[in-house]
Amino acid sequence: MLIKVKTLTGKEIELDIEPSDKVSRIKERVEEKEGIPPAQQRLIFGGKQMSDENTAEFYKLEGGVS
Repeated sequence: MLIKVKTLTGKEIELDIEPSDKVSRIKERVEEKEGIPPAQQRLIFGGKQMSDENTAEFYKLEGGVS
């Protein structure tokens, strides 16, 4: 599924992920596209920081969400 990740600068990145992908894998994908190391990333969804060990499915991410 395609999701959008917005950086602190406001840039939107589109990523193709699987529901079973862990947040740590999503961070790796952001690094591949933007060069931002995972250790410097904080992914927020629904106003809460996402834990690296949880999956996209755990957070009920759906295609097209930011």
